[in-house]
Amino acid sequence: MPLKALGRPMAFACLMVACWFSPVFAQPNDGAGRIKAVAGSAVIVRAGNSSPARVGALVYESDTLRTGTDGQLAVTLRDETRLSMGPNTEITVSAFTFAPAEGQLSMVLRIARGALSYVSGRIARLMPEAVRLETPTSVIGVRGTHALIRVEAP
Repeated sequence: MPLKALGRPMAFACLMVACWFSPVFAQPNDGAGRIKAVAGSAVIVRAGNSSPARVGALVYESDTLRTGTDGQLAVTLRDETRLSMGPNTEITVSAFTFAPAEGQLSMVLRIARGALSYVSGRIARLMPEAVRLETPTSVIGVRGTHALIRVEAP
């Protein structure tokens, strides 16, 4: 039914309802974290599309973060985990769930190459077994608060 057939008061009411509820439906996911610092070249690869990493950009589960030969990147995840990536580094946020009230906690980071400094956040403090750092040749369980990882490119 066209809006004209509804009459102006009804059309206005429908428009107001749509405007009232649209922010609720349009709100973005909080993501897994945010980019805090970028130096040199760095990109976020999401669903096969690459975009420059910018301070404040959201990082989502299944995003891949890459730095170039001159790149460095710092990320803070929602649970206060801090990641610092050196040049020529690639990591993927394979899994990230931070819902402590529901007991849902998990983090899996895959480090394909490069250097990563990892400082654990709340997930590691609440449920250390829920955190895994994976490299092409090993899986690291987190028991401490700080790890330095270097993965040589194949």
